Amino acid sequence: MTLPLLLFFLSCSLSMGAGWTRLDTTMTDGRWAPSAALLADGRTALIAGGYSYAARRCVASADLFDETARRFRPCRGRMNAERDFATATALPSGRVLIAGGFNTHTGTLDTAEIYDPLTEQFRPLPSRLSCGRELFQATSLRDGRVLLTGGLDLWTGRTQNTADLFDPKTEKFTPTASAMMNDRFGHAAVRLADGRVLIVGGKSVILGQSETFLASAEIFDPGTGRFHPTKSPMHVARDRPTASLLPDGTALIAGGQDGDQTPRLAELFDPKTERFTSLPAPLLTPRMAHADVLTPSGQVLLAGGWSAPTQTTLDAVELYDPLTRAFHAAPALPDATFDAALIVFPDGLVLSAGGKQAGNGKEISLASGAVWQAGKTP
Repeated sequence: MTLPLLLFFLSCSLSMGAGWTRLDTTMTDGRWAPSAALLADGRTALIAGGYSYAARRCVASADLFDETARRFRPCRGRMNAERDFATATALPSGRVLIAGGFNTHTGTLDTAEIYDPLTEQFRPLPSRLSCGRELFQATSLRDGRVLLTGGLDLWTGRTQNTADLFDPKTEKFTPTASAMMNDRFGHAAVRLADGRVLIVGGKSVILGQSETFLASAEIFDPGTGRFHPTKSPMHVARDRPTASLLPDGTALIAGGQDGDQTPRLAELFDPKTERFTSLPAPLLTPRMAHADVLTPSGQVLLAGGWSAPTQTTLDAVELYDPLTRAFHAAPALPDATFDAALIVFPDGLVLSAGGKQAGNGKEISLASGAVWQAGKTP
């Protein structure tokens, strides 16, 4: 047996395990595009907001998932604004920043609030984002600040090239020293090992006029507060991809939509050269609007998503193995879903919660969840 083949079978045995287990409790509401974060205790996940098709609006309710009990329970408090496509970012204090998103009644939001896990209450922030943002990215920086990039603002009718920095000490938002190189929403962002932030893909839109799927990428430098383009663009345009930092410091870029196609090609970004290289092995299932987590074994889990060519919601799950530089199948989700919350706990347990199912003229937001035990570090 060759070494690559041996490594492949070893990684499968460490990571496959049993299938997903559907939880016997459900969340308070169905949640399409909720905000989610792992809390500082490492055992509890917050899942807040989202859009409920049953209620026909965004919701302000929140749930907590207890890893030990493997159950959902309602959070004591509710958010101050109903919102979906917002971001949830854990802060050094253990609190969680909830920012932006879309509200069914008022449109794109420029407001934010803080969740306190000790009281289970949400507190509105007086400081506002520099503009409304939905389908944007919030990335925690090494110094505890949070970078918020791009997004769509329905009030202006176009995507944003602006970015904000949130300082948890002052609880204020301030614009970055420079704008982004591209206006974009539906992009992916990941903090690199050196502390910079890589921002890739997405879409540039002027509502009612034009839309452009983006292959461009850029880097934010926290030291200067400025953005600069990478030395090369991605090999394909990607709206709603994922970007995952690998143990060797490179970043995996997977999935997304390019026009009416969903590329199977995946890429690696090298922060030393600031260039992208195509992986020889394609995705097993082309997907966009999927979720990703880095498991304790160093593999990247890609779950669910939407297939643009077939117009179907996906239950397919796959793992990217950095040792073999290939994707292999993992057990499928109990429910097909996209725009779901995906959380990995320190012991490798993965939670998938909420999301949306669409197809055959039906749209459903899910209140259900499921867990799967990923492999641990060999």
